[in-house]
Amino acid sequence: MNHDSNDTQAVKLTGEEVAKHDSKDSCWVIIHGRAYDVTEFMPEHPGGPKVILKYAGKDATEEYAPIHPPDTLDKFLDKSKHLGEVDMNTVEQEEKADDPDEIERQKRIETMPILEQCYNLMDFEAVAKRVMRKTAWAYYSSGADDEIVGSSLVLKRSSFDTNTGASIDDARKPLCLPQNLVPSSNPTRCREH
Repeated sequence: MNHDSNDTQAVKLTGEEVAKHDSKDSCWVIIHGRAYDVTEFMPEHPGGPKVILKYAGKDATEEYAPIHPPDTLDKFLDKSKHLGEVDMNTVEQEEKADDPDEIERQKRIETMPILEQCYNLMDFEAVAKRVMRKTAWAYYSSGADDEIVGSSLVLKRSSFDTNTGASIDDARKPLCLPQNLVPSSNPTRCREH
């Protein structure tokens, strides 16, 4: 996994070393205490290169973690681009202004119901929508991680003929209605559509 212990590498990279790679020509980011060279990956990034460049040479964990599954870097970034552990004590910390939205979100987290109070998916969704960061909620609620694309998702109309028990799964087959729903002026139960 990409966020293993930060104590296994003999010589850790420094924040100063990573900070030198802060452009589109050489772009390194720190995620979970590890450095990654994402220079060649930027054009392929689904969110575009701009968001990666915003964190070039810096710690991107806070922005990255809520919207990426833990194994994303292992899956999509060549191992040669996994540069190693970073001594996080040497990474320059940016001063952040208080974000009123984040303060309110933290208050909602403090008052969210316990797990046993969530009985169904709608309960979980309601809590998640209230306590997740907006970017994380947008990502997960869009199903962006389901990896179903284009025509690989095939939807079919499925109906059931109550008189014969036959299933009709192909839209080109006749649509059959139960006998009690067929108008008496039309003795045939099946019609082409």
